[in-house]
Amino acid sequence: MTTRAEILHVARGRSLGAGPSALAVDVGGTGMKAALFDTAGSLVDARTEPTPSCTQDAANEVIEAIGRFQEEFAGLYGHDSMAEAAVVVPGIVDDETGTGLFSANLGWRDVPFRELLSRRLGMRVALSHDVRAAGRAEFELGRDTPANAVMITIGTGLAGAIRIEGDLLSAGGYAGEIGFTEVAVDTGDGRFRGPIEHIASAAAIARRYSQRSGREAAGSLDVVDALRRGDAIAAEVFGEAVDALGAVCAQLVAIIAPDVIVFGGGLSSADELLNGIEDALRRRLNFHKMPIIRRAVLGPVAGLIGAGLLTRRQR
Repeated sequence: MTTRAEILHVARGRSLGAGPSALAVDVGGTGMKAALFDTAGSLVDARTEPTPSCTQDAANEVIEAIGRFQEEFAGLYGHDSMAEAAVVVPGIVDDETGTGLFSANLGWRDVPFRELLSRRLGMRVALSHDVRAAGRAEFELGRDTPANAVMITIGTGLAGAIRIEGDLLSAGGYAGEIGFTEVAVDTGDGRFRGPIEHIASAAAIARRYSQRSGREAAGSLDVVDALRRGDAIAAEVFGEAVDALGAVCAQLVAIIAPDVIVFGGGLSSADELLNGIEDALRRRLNFHKMPIIRRAVLGPVAGLIGAGLLTRRQR
């Protein structure tokens, strides 16, 4: 899980631009990040805690956790330190209605988050999708990004932010569910055909390695470490995930022809991932334009910064 120190390191020195003092919260599949931004758009402070488990009451638990973030910041900096809030959550999110339509990993459906959070926090709240917000931050505040770009975040699940002619595509919250794109690749267990999330998400890589090797991997970076030590099973599992990611990138190239595909999430720190995806994609392309493959500049803090940007965009 991302630490407070990592958030401070990445976000300090960057500005959202002038606007209201704001509480920003990024609800991830396993961890929640919160930040306080001042009226100049600079980071004041940050906090983290684990995301509630997938239960029937997960949505209410998330709302209460966000309320605790607000109370802690208010206790330290005063109640007038937050004029607005912005929250980004996983799954399918309708920004216009402020509704979390569905989250496969956290188990909610049709939750009116904006209404419930406004009532709990006592202030205006903007709501969006975590990866779409991360893409907004990466495209606007990271390295110069072309008008046609995709950002894919590899985490508990796998999702994307799609930028076409300079605009983020939402489609009522349904755009960017790349994790449910079907791929077909050869694996050590036979031919895999199914949603890419089941073979190439960080959770899937750790699970598949644990099942095949009999050795527990706490996360996908454990598999990368094993690969670097010469573990043949780790190399096999990781290679299968990379091949699947190359396959889904080829589909994106054929459909929307992005000039760059950016990878985020903790696994994107591994050079083996980006180099492998580039090779797997190049093998699949013929006359299509080869996009630049690179990692996100803002790393695991992109979603949090993207949440903060919502308080500067929806006025």
